[in-house]
Amino acid sequence: MKHSLAVATLCCSSLLISMPVLAKKASVQNINFGEITCGEFMKEIAAGSAEDAGVVLMWIDGYLSGVSGDTVLKWNDLEKFSTNLVAYCGKKPDEKVLDAAQAVGIAE
Repeated sequence: MKHSLAVATLCCSSLLISMPVLAKKASVQNINFGEITCGEFMKEIAAGSAEDAGVVLMWIDGYLSGVSGDTVLKWNDLEKFSTNLVAYCGKKPDEKVLDAAQAVGIAE
């Protein structure tokens, strides 16, 4: 219990310290994954940072987990999924990114 409290305190402290940085990112645009095409997705990923790309790919993984009911985050599968999604999107730039993500899927 003490460990959980310490982790929660550290997370809250980190959030408060990073508030000025988060405020600067307030101008970031929302992403409608139901509408964005693979081509647009690839352009945004290429223009963003590795950290931003990681957040987006984690969101897509979470979306697929919600659709499939899979509640396990498998780090190695996420890396493979990310690579496969980028390759798939490179071949089909007009396809919606969520359709591409579902086509690629994450291995069981």
